[in-house]
Amino acid sequence: MKIGEAIADECRHMFTIPKLAAILLLMPILYAVLFGFLYSHERITEMPVVVYDGDNSSLSRQIIQAFDATDTFQVTGQRWNQEDVVQAVQSGEARVGLIIPPNFTSGLQHGENVPILTFIDGSNLIYSNSASRIANQVIMSVSSGATLQTLDKQGMSSEQAGSLLNTIPYRSRVLYNPVFNYEYYMPIGVISAALQQCLLLGIALSCTWQKEAGSWGQFGVWRFSPWKLAIAKLTPYFLIGLVNIVVSFSIAHFGFGIPFAGQLLPMLFLALAFNFAVCGLGFLFSIVSKRQVDAIQALMLIAMPSFMLSGYTWPLEAMPSVLRIIGECLPLTQFLQGVRNIVGKGLPLESIWGNVMALGLIGLVTLLISFLIYPLTIRRHSEDNPPTTTSQSNQPVTIADPVQKG
Repeated sequence: MKIGEAIADECRHMFTIPKLAAILLLMPILYAVLFGFLYSHERITEMPVVVYDGDNSSLSRQIIQAFDATDTFQVTGQRWNQEDVVQAVQSGEARVGLIIPPNFTSGLQHGENVPILTFIDGSNLIYSNSASRIANQVIMSVSSGATLQTLDKQGMSSEQAGSLLNTIPYRSRVLYNPVFNYEYYMPIGVISAALQQCLLLGIALSCTWQKEAGSWGQFGVWRFSPWKLAIAKLTPYFLIGLVNIVVSFSIAHFGFGIPFAGQLLPMLFLALAFNFAVCGLGFLFSIVSKRQVDAIQALMLIAMPSFMLSGYTWPLEAMPSVLRIIGECLPLTQFLQGVRNIVGKGLPLESIWGNVMALGLIGLVTLLISFLIYPLTIRRHSEDNPPTTTSQSNQPVTIADPVQKG
């Protein structure tokens, strides 16, 4: 065979398989549109900010207004002491806490060093990098003369006010990852994505291999009790998934020094819920796929979007609404949110309870859909593989008379 003939034969083969042709020609275009849409906001906007204004002066109010006037920040509430501000950042209610100390304006007028303080959530480096930079720009803008007219009315000359504002002290404290170390951030996300995809792959092949082997029909006895099939198929993978989570995060902590600030009990609850959700999703893929290659192709298509929409490479709050809703429905998104709260912040079980409930709901919904589809797959398998029967003649069998002797 000539090389040209082999090339032509391969092209014919490629385009006679619709799924393969779609993966090669359409999926790159779909991914390009998806990721372009994902980053269409260009930058993070409307990060929630809580404020403690201990000074309650004209200058402090203008500083708060300057934060709220930016596209990056959105002042969502006020607190009455510094501890409440820190608590709001720890719980995830706010990404930034702004603290203006008491006697701030009068201290500046007397030459005292009374700094404005911001607490920034460093568990997500994308937030912390942007928040630190923009907060510093806001303070510099105020210091450069945004409130000159206000201080002028208080009896100060423009020269005095300008000298004063140029020396407004500012301190920023990044919580949980103050040195912006990517080793404390990226490995957790990549490890979690790998855990999800490996478990999904194993579960997705759990039913398809028997469909290809022709033994799928034996589960017809469970046509009206598909939960038995789910227990039989998913139990081994569920246990393996738990072991993998324990081993992977142990290697990350003890082998590479990635901090684990939380407790084991919340992590156990989160791991159980995550495995349950992934098992439900994988079981659904396995039920609807006819062949193993179909299941593998489907998982390939969701692997990268699942990680990109998880909020780990780009915050959910900065995504378009449609993509944010899709991202919230993915197990990896809920798991990573909980992992950041436990591993990075050391928060208790209450902080991840919403993620645990969301993962449980994902698992229940996908299992329910699988149970509804399961009888249809049994029927389709029976139609595609009809039982072979041995035909029998309706004619009576004639028995020859015994030969008579003599």
